[in-house]
Amino acid sequence: MMVRAALCLALLLPSSAFAQTEIRLHPGDALRVEVKNEPPLSGQFTVTADGSVMLPLLGLIRVADRPLPDVLAELRAAYGAELTEPEVLLTPLVRVAVVGEVRAPGLFLADPTHTLADVLTMAGGPLPTAHRKKLTLMRDGQEHEIEPGAASADLARAARSGDRLYVPRRSWLSDNLGILVGAAASVAAAAVTSWIVR
Repeated sequence: MMVRAALCLALLLPSSAFAQTEIRLHPGDALRVEVKNEPPLSGQFTVTADGSVMLPLLGLIRVADRPLPDVLAELRAAYGAELTEPEVLLTPLVRVAVVGEVRAPGLFLADPTHTLADVLTMAGGPLPTAHRKKLTLMRDGQEHEIEPGAASADLARAARSGDRLYVPRRSWLSDNLGILVGAAASVAAAAVTSWIVR
């Protein structure tokens, strides 16, 4: 299978300052490979437990915990040995967990353009029972309280591999405060009425 196109191996990288920290893939993440004019070689490939992806034509390529430019250079050499002047685009996809009071909790794959807010949207957004003023991000083994809201700088951060976003439930008191206030008002009104009647 021969391809006659200008050699162009590209890598989709994030543009925001926060996201420009070096992206490294880990098991459970994925790598999207697009080879121009070669649909059978293109696709989304999951990083296995041993840190590799199985690519058509090339076989197993180790990608986990490696700088993506190094992976790109290896693919350039490997595709160059099999195809004539291949044009390739790589997109890293990092796995992010969203749990708690969201409509569709689970694991999501985010590309470098996705922020934590985007991933929260992938999970369907917070439920009415969610504590909307308190979210927790677990990143690199550390827990961070983050500010929710459309203008949140915290939620504008780029998603990273292994991130876990937790949306807690409102407290019982928060959920039932209206009922408690109404009941207290009724009791007070009944007491006042009883006192007046006497």
